[in-house]
Amino acid sequence: MYLEELKIWNFRKYGGTSVDEEPSLIVNFKQGLNLLIGENDCGKTTIIDAVKHLLGTQSFDFNRVEEDDFFVDNSGLRANHLKIEGKFKSLSDEESGKFLEWITFDKEDKGKSELIIRLGAKIKNNKVLTFITAGEEGLDTRFEARDLLRVTYLKPLRDAESELSSGYKSRFAQILRNHPLFDKKDKEHTLEKYIRIANTRIKDYFEKENLEKEDIFEIIDGEEGAKLITGFLDSTLSDFMGTSFNENKYKSYVDISKNDLNSILRKLSLNIDENKIGLGSLNQLFIAMELLLFEIESNFNLALIEEIEAHLHPQAQLRLIKYLQDKGNIENEQYIISSHSIALSSKVKLENIILCRENSTYPMAPSFTELSSGDYQFLERFLDATKANLFFAKGVIIVEGDAENLLIPIMAEIINKPLHKYGVSLVNIGSTAFLRYSKIFRRINGQKTLDFPVAIVTDLDVKPLECNGNNSNHENYKYFKLNDAMISELKDKYEGLALDFLHVEEFLTKEKAKIAILDHNNIKKFSDYRGFAADFDREVTQCFSIETVKKLVEEEKRKKYETETIKLNINKWTMEYDISLSGLREYMHCSIKISKKIKSNEDIIDNLDLHSELIEAKKEIEDYATGRSDEETAYWIYEDLYKNRASKAVAAQYLGSLLKMNEETVRPILESDQHIKYLIDSIKHVCSEEGLSD
Repeated sequence: MYLEELKIWNFRKYGGTSVDEEPSLIVNFKQGLNLLIGENDCGKTTIIDAVKHLLGTQSFDFNRVEEDDFFVDNSGLRANHLKIEGKFKSLSDEESGKFLEWITFDKEDKGKSELIIRLGAKIKNNKVLTFITAGEEGLDTRFEARDLLRVTYLKPLRDAESELSSGYKSRFAQILRNHPLFDKKDKEHTLEKYIRIANTRIKDYFEKENLEKEDIFEIIDGEEGAKLITGFLDSTLSDFMGTSFNENKYKSYVDISKNDLNSILRKLSLNIDENKIGLGSLNQLFIAMELLLFEIESNFNLALIEEIEAHLHPQAQLRLIKYLQDKGNIENEQYIISSHSIALSSKVKLENIILCRENSTYPMAPSFTELSSGDYQFLERFLDATKANLFFAKGVIIVEGDAENLLIPIMAEIINKPLHKYGVSLVNIGSTAFLRYSKIFRRINGQKTLDFPVAIVTDLDVKPLECNGNNSNHENYKYFKLNDAMISELKDKYEGLALDFLHVEEFLTKEKAKIAILDHNNIKKFSDYRGFAADFDREVTQCFSIETVKKLVEEEKRKKYETETIKLNINKWTMEYDISLSGLREYMHCSIKISKKIKSNEDIIDNLDLHSELIEAKKEIEDYATGRSDEETAYWIYEDLYKNRASKAVAAQYLGSLLKMNEETVRPILESDQHIKYLIDSIKHVCSEEGLSD
């Protein structure tokens, strides 16, 4: 049994709808581990508190719906009704029996039993009235089995030392009291026996006349004065109380605890070596203590843990989350955890993550995203702490290499759109696996799309003519199309096959053309049109055009990656080549020259004079560019990187330094040059005013 769905109406930040309408928020959970992540104030605590209010806690924390819990709209008007609903699935026969009078059946899931619990609250006469019901909507009745569903709750600001200590409200005592070991039935519990013996010994110590020489406790110096303590107390109390002291036969005595089990348990504390322990270890001990309840209860177990990383260093966080993730595979255990830790987000399985953003939640489980099983495996291998910061951002720029990773933040600073100020994460995936990452943001079955901006910066990867000896008929520029006569011939021969769309279509390969025909006709194979594939291969025309190939490659990439919020920004070949075409070419040339020199001899770094290097680079470009096209000059500048005679990362590092040194000159070029517009468009797409922070 597990909490599968939580619905909220008008509770805190989630509101604006009547309790009779669609919910303000729906959160879908899975069995095992559920990690709520997102930036501050995105609603993680509200979700956890909603579950607490609905189910209550094992520690019987004071949870009461207050007036402040009701949603307030932008005009300041407070809702007067709120509702929280939880749906439980995968009930065992035993669990179904426990909640029999409230059980309903899921018509969409083969009539399997489910339990739906509702907390309603309304403001009436300046008082908050609450009620908890369960069962079919409209037929639900008062829910009287809530104690069976109480959750284990670990608050964010945990005072582990206090929670582990003895006392009347000892959490350790509460947990022990629920353990079968301390269900004493009608006989004296072993701990009661031990304390009774200890109390007798202690009482004897303070009343010397009961001590015998053969007593197991040795008499030590000063012991003979112990009776003076109780004697003084009795004498003083007699003075305070007068004759009633003797009339009531009062007599003071000393003991450890009352000799009943509850009192004894409250005297116990949980410790590790006090000379070695710090806050981190105490917190881990406290979490282990709370999870002891899971070992006791064989049915429903739900733990709510806020800011699980509190007081834990990164390695301790990772060990803890791995333990919980592994434990989550046990059928009767569920964990709903909130975190701000990028380290944790990168190590938890992607399918266990629930992203909270802009009053919505986005589970990353397979039933909600476009990710395939292969995508999940890939991302588990490569979604490290650096890349996982995309979950905490107001916008994301995804790049494929170190050069873009170094330069885009510098360009953003120069045009007064610093990424950090807009809450933008720059994610370097180190490859061209954009589709796998972009699918994180894409939802299936018409579900609400993640509403924050994503920019993908990628290379067109169609080499210019200069790379291929200015041969316009080079293999790299090949594409395929059918002329009108060929289309008519195929239509006549294969009646029923829709081919008219081919009049305006061109394809990068024959296979892609045939796939397009299959898709257009909504068929999987040409089995009903035997011979078509061979005739098509024979009739299709091979053509050559670099511009057509560029257009087809760009269209293909845009179709693959772009959505309403995901924008693809493509260059003409590579970023360095496009910069070499732009008004920044002298800076690019200078940085590539420096990179080439450093590759040959790193010792020159300390003696580099960037100003002199830039003057020399300008002069070289002026001399070379005379009588040559911009494309020829750009290829000449970029050639050392293309042929690996210089490092792209080092060149980008020095280019960044040169741009910052010449900021006033560079800014108008960045804002107006069409060759690098795709980079600036990426920055502007994700740097919205809504994301701006002070």
